[in-house]
Amino acid sequence: MLCIFGCGGLSYRGISLKMKAVIDAATIRILLHLSERGDARYSELKEEVTQSRSTLALALRELQEERLIEREVMDTRPVQTRYSLTGLGAEVAGHLSEIERLISGHPI
Repeated sequence: MLCIFGCGGLSYRGISLKMKAVIDAATIRILLHLSERGDARYSELKEEVTQSRSTLALALRELQEERLIEREVMDTRPVQTRYSLTGLGAEVAGHLSEIERLISGHPI
């Protein structure tokens, strides 16, 4: 069951999510980008999602805390960091994609 109002935040299948982590514009763009591409490096997300390092860093941290994305540090020179969706993140991104599809089909 999805609980949005009156439940102290967003709860999905017994997992409590911070509403801001799901609704913030940067986090929505990150989730949709990762849903389309599978995974992405930090630099790619910075280029495609937001130019602001602080906004990107905060959004990535919140998404990791909520277990919507995973961070993998590659043992390369220079060090690379890749982000990908978790199972829960893929499910949330699927719902966001559906909302985006519905909205795009109904001009304001």
